[in-house]
Amino acid sequence: MRPVVCSLASAAFVVAAVVGARADGAGLGPRPDEPTDGGEVRPQPHAPYRVNLRVGTASTDRNGMPSVCAEVRVWADLAVESCGTGAQVWHNNDGAEMMHVRASWEVLDRTTARGRGGLRLGVGFAEMAVGADKLGFRFGEPDPDEPVSVAGPEVAVSAQWTVPPGKGLEAVGTFTSGLAYFRGARQLVLPRDELQPFASVDVGVGW
Repeated sequence: MRPVVCSLASAAFVVAAVVGARADGAGLGPRPDEPTDGGEVRPQPHAPYRVNLRVGTASTDRNGMPSVCAEVRVWADLAVESCGTGAQVWHNNDGAEMMHVRASWEVLDRTTARGRGGLRLGVGFAEMAVGADKLGFRFGEPDPDEPVSVAGPEVAVSAQWTVPPGKGLEAVGTFTSGLAYFRGARQLVLPRDELQPFASVDVGVGW
């Protein structure tokens, strides 16, 4: 995880504070930025969160740390999220990891009495590291002096389930899978394939 993650996490708290200040007492009313085709506000039995923070595990991480995700719902079905283990931010553990920054769009949703499910498509970039890394990203080819990480584009699909356990909060569970491409992966100190599949499972809270 890199400074981008810290920025997103900070933005998440700022947005949450603004939303909390403007929300009504229940905190679960319809969103004013989500009209129906007829121009009326779309009712939401379980209103989507504006911000969520999640913790889980990823198939690509081998440094002994959990994956942490910060997500901000920008507008309607559009969200931006960043996920990683926090390398060079709150730990310096050695070992492989992959961090992600992506925008996602919810293409399907379904609300039941038990919660709300959504299917999302995402596009962004990932960074693959095979050891302790420095801050910053190297797209295309790794640093020739310290070839331990490289960044490249990714696509992803995720399924998310939310349940409101209390006033203004939602429990969030997400499963994500995708594919990233790293042109310089074979130049790493521990060579990797250029195409890298990934999958993750995480849970957290939204508000």
